Amino acid sequence: MVRRLREEDLQAVYRINSENFTTDAWPLQAFERELSLDYSHALVWEEDGKVIGYAIAWVVYDEASIMSFAIDKEWQGKGYGKKLLQHLIEHFRKMGGIRRITLDVRKSNIQAINLYRSLGFRIEAERKSYYSDGENAYFMVLDL
Repeated sequence: MVRRLREEDLQAVYRINSENFTTDAWPLQAFERELSLDYSHALVWEEDGKVIGYAIAWVVYDEASIMSFAIDKEWQGKGYGKKLLQHLIEHFRKMGGIRRITLDVRKSNIQAINLYRSLGFRIEAERKSYYSDGENAYFMVLDL
């Protein structure tokens, strides 16, 4: 079940983020802040009472930017990530006024790149040394 991020989800979301992003992981305070930001759209996937994934996007004017997205490693490869992103995309379509959804992804993260492409995202640019370890990122876009 997909629902909005709540305070009681913060530890689970923080853990999922830390386990998936060994560099550039968000501190717990960043997730706490998401609860109070008007432009933040933070969703979690809950399965059998357990948060197994999350997606956080910021809306600025007519663009939504996916800031962080991850699925618990135990639940990866089972379609939950795709379903969560489909839900997020549909959320922005229903909102209206959103022209496109953007995200950045590590150039080496082929699994994520393929997932985003399967949902209609395209690579628009490559950002040099985007991550703290110097790896490049692809800037990907989905036109709505």
